[in-house]
Amino acid sequence: MDWLSDRVLTAFGRHRAPVIQCPQLADGEQAFMLMGLIPNRKGQPLLIEWQVALCSGNVWELQPFPDFVARTKLKANTLANRNQGIDTTALQFNLPGAVAAMQHHMITLQESFSAQMTQKLSGTLTDLERLQGKQIEQLELRLAANQQAEQFKKSRREQRTQHIRKVFDEYRQWVHDTMTTEPQPFIQVLAAAVR
Repeated sequence: MDWLSDRVLTAFGRHRAPVIQCPQLADGEQAFMLMGLIPNRKGQPLLIEWQVALCSGNVWELQPFPDFVARTKLKANTLANRNQGIDTTALQFNLPGAVAAMQHHMITLQESFSAQMTQKLSGTLTDLERLQGKQIEQLELRLAANQQAEQFKKSRREQRTQHIRKVFDEYRQWVHDTMTTEPQPFIQVLAAAVR
């Protein structure tokens, strides 16, 4: 079954999505199932949101995907494939509006999510700064207990201090890239539904 699912998913080319006939929709109502994703600077998803953009006339409304599924009773094996041609002209005309509505929603989510992540980042960077200070303090204690010549201690101090700074700088950059969101969300159209 997994193989079959993968085959069906690859049946749609780039910039294509399936169109579903859903009799539970109102006359003239169109639904676009969308996924919004906010990545960090490394491209890893931090926030994923599934919404359905509903269009009646020129009015757009976003509805959470589970609510839409419950309202329309959209489940596997419940819709017959009538193999009838569907005129997608109106869907293609309304698609930019659906994407714009989702984009606006995701940017609003991204602003609050980014504020939370910035607060966490600040705390993590403070903890790293404190930990780096403790590492250097521990180095000084080890060198003070060492009975070797002062020239050797100085050389060892410089080497270890440089190494500690390098490790912590790399980790700080990694933390910063991991906890900082990209400014633009990624929006994917998963499917469209018409009556």
